[in-house]
Amino acid sequence: MPLQASDIFNKLKEWPHRGVGTEQELEAREMLITLLSAEYEVDIVEEGFDSPPTYIRFFWLNACVCAAAVMGANLMPAIMVLVGLLGFASHFLFIDWRVSPLIWWGAQTPTANLVARKGRGSKLYILMAHLDSAPASFAYRPGQVQNFALSVHVATFLLGCGVLVPLVAGFGAGIDLTTRLVIATAILGQALLASIDFWRLGYTPGANDNLSGVVAATAAASHLWRHMPEDAEVRLVLTSAEEAGMLGAQHYWQTHRDELKARETYLINIDTVGSQELKYVKNSGTFTNSHYDNALTDAAFVAASSNPNFSGIEAGTHKVGDFDSIWFHRDKIPAITIASYNKHALMPAIHTMADTAEKVDLSQVAKAAKFAEALVRMTPGSGRR
Repeated sequence: MPLQASDIFNKLKEWPHRGVGTEQELEAREMLITLLSAEYEVDIVEEGFDSPPTYIRFFWLNACVCAAAVMGANLMPAIMVLVGLLGFASHFLFIDWRVSPLIWWGAQTPTANLVARKGRGSKLYILMAHLDSAPASFAYRPGQVQNFALSVHVATFLLGCGVLVPLVAGFGAGIDLTTRLVIATAILGQALLASIDFWRLGYTPGANDNLSGVVAATAAASHLWRHMPEDAEVRLVLTSAEEAGMLGAQHYWQTHRDELKARETYLINIDTVGSQELKYVKNSGTFTNSHYDNALTDAAFVAASSNPNFSGIEAGTHKVGDFDSIWFHRDKIPAITIASYNKHALMPAIHTMADTAEKVDLSQVAKAAKFAEALVRMTPGSGRR
C-alpha cells in the first residue's frame, strides 16, 4: 500500500522544529528513511554538505560590509565603493534568488539532502520539497507580513548606501560623521530586525512551511513508484537548507547538473501546501520576474481545467521571493512549484511560531500530492508500465 499523506504527517509532526543541521532535522530525516525503506526497489541515499544554519549570518556579513563602506567613505572612497559594491551585489543577488558570492560564508553546519529513487529510463521525474524549518522572522509577524515587500526594498536601499555614500565622497562631497553614523546604524538596524525573533524564539515548527510539502512529495512519489511512468525514473529529493538561502537545492542542482541536462528532466517542487488555496506558480521573483512556461505548467492548466478533483487550483504569482525550483528553471530544466495561499494571497503563519500542525489542512496536502502525481502522468510520453 502506498504511503498516505496523513500517516507521514502524523509521524513527522512530533518534532518541535527541523532547523538546518539540528538534531531534530536529523531525526526527522531518519524517520523518513525508515518509512522509505519499506518501498519496493527504492534506493535511498543521503547527499551531505555543509551549510550556514540560517540566512542571518549572511545578512549580518552584508550589513557589516556596507556599514564599513559608509564609515570609511571619506578616507578611501574608491576602495569603499568596491567594498560596498561587494556587500550590495551579494545581497541583491540573494534577494533575487541568484547565486550570491557570499551566501556560503559560515557553511560549517553538516546537513544532507535525502534522495530516494526508483526506475531507469531516459526521462527523470523529480519530486522536491525542503525538510528544514525556518528561523522565526520579525518580517513575517502578523502585523508586518503585509509590508514584507516594502521591507525588502527598504533593506536593499539601505545596503545600496554602501555604494552611494563612498561614490558621493569620491566626487569631493565629503559627508559628515553624524550622517555616516546614522546611515551605518540604519544598515545594521535592518539586520537586527531580521535577527531578533530568531535570537528570541529560534526555529519555527514549520508544519505548513514545509512539512506539508515533504508529506505531499513523499506521498506522490510512493504512488508513482507503484505504477511507474514508461521509460522513466521517479526521484524524491528532500532538501535541507532552503531556509538558509535555498542552498540544498542549489547544491543538488550544481552537483547533478550534467545528469539533469543530459536527460529529459522534469522537476515538481512542493512548498507550503497546507492552507486554503492551492496554486501552481507561474510567476515569481523579487526584482526580476521568473515566468514558468513549460510542459509541466501546461499539464497543470489542463489538469486543473478538466479534472474535477483539482477544481479550484489556479495559476498563481508569488510576489516576493522564490522556491527551490528556481535554480532548475533558470537552467532551462522544466520545473514547477505547487504552493498554497490564503484569500489575501499570503502564506499564513510561515516563519512564525504559529506555523503549527493543527493549522495544516491535510485535505489540501493530499490534494497537492495527487496533483503532483497527475502532472507526472500527463507529461508527453509518460504513460504507465
